Amino acid sequence: MGRRRRRAPTLSWEERVAQALHIVRLHQITELDPAQGCPVLTRFYIYGYNLAYFDFDRESSAGPGPPFLELAPSEYTLLEQSVNVVSLTVCESDVGYPVRVFGTVLARDQVDYKCVYLFRRGRDDPQEDTLALADPSRGFAVTCSMFFEIDLWTIDAGSGEAAVLSRGVIEHNACVSDGELVTKLLESWRSTVRLAYTPVPFAVIATLTARVLHGASGFAGRVVARTSGNGNGIVLHDSGVLGTSTELGAGGSVALSRRLVAVPVNERLVIRVHVEDGGGREAACFEGTLGHLDDRRIFCHGSYLLEVKAEWNGNTRRRNVYGYAGHTRLLL
Repeated sequence: MGRRRRRAPTLSWEERVAQALHIVRLHQITELDPAQGCPVLTRFYIYGYNLAYFDFDRESSAGPGPPFLELAPSEYTLLEQSVNVVSLTVCESDVGYPVRVFGTVLARDQVDYKCVYLFRRGRDDPQEDTLALADPSRGFAVTCSMFFEIDLWTIDAGSGEAAVLSRGVIEHNACVSDGELVTKLLESWRSTVRLAYTPVPFAVIATLTARVLHGASGFAGRVVARTSGNGNGIVLHDSGVLGTSTELGAGGSVALSRRLVAVPVNERLVIRVHVEDGGGREAACFEGTLGHLDDRRIFCHGSYLLEVKAEWNGNTRRRNVYGYAGHTRLLL
């Protein structure tokens, strides 16, 4: 006698609804990419998870991890990997240069997979070619994969209408990362976009503030951060970027465009300051370091004094972002 075939499990009404909605959601985030000549997913998707009730546009509300000083040395190995995004550049374009770019770039990590914006500009506030990235709302934590969603637009020179420049998803796999600079390309629609970032193992997140104590009524120049074991700089402030204020705020504060830097627990944070004179020439350059137990550092050159403060948080937190409809695993 032949073997009896196993019956497929009977799905509940809730599971049937979730699976049908999941198919609809995948259809909604799939578009025909004219550069590839085939359909592509334009928003993130994790195989094996149902997206029926996932809100693609909800921003992350997760806060920082615990203060670093509250962690015991035995807990340092529990710190998760992070990522420092270095740059995002339109390196090839079918519309010529300079390219005036607006739209959004966001990241999703395993904390909650919600939106953490790195670039968000409207049609009336575009950037050109190399995008000035915004400060993420928090540091990233990733043990397996995180995703970068890119949705960039430009103005069509012929029609004057908004046109898609680049759209798609770049995935970072922490399991194959060696800690060196990672460069990934997204070839889509009318351009090629290059994303550069540095994975950071066993990360501690520094939240920085800076203020001029003496020597100037404003700040013109650049502030660049890196880690002691990696030379890839993260631009925290660049007065040469259009729209960047050189005026000092309350108490002499400098308006840093980016304040968060991930640092390996066994390395130090390196800050390099380039000060310009009124003609845009470099008048001074000085560098210093902060360890995880340092809450501030004074940089000086002649009569010029700049104070940088750091608040350190361990990169250890995770939210429950999963649910079930019967045996169907949902991403919520």
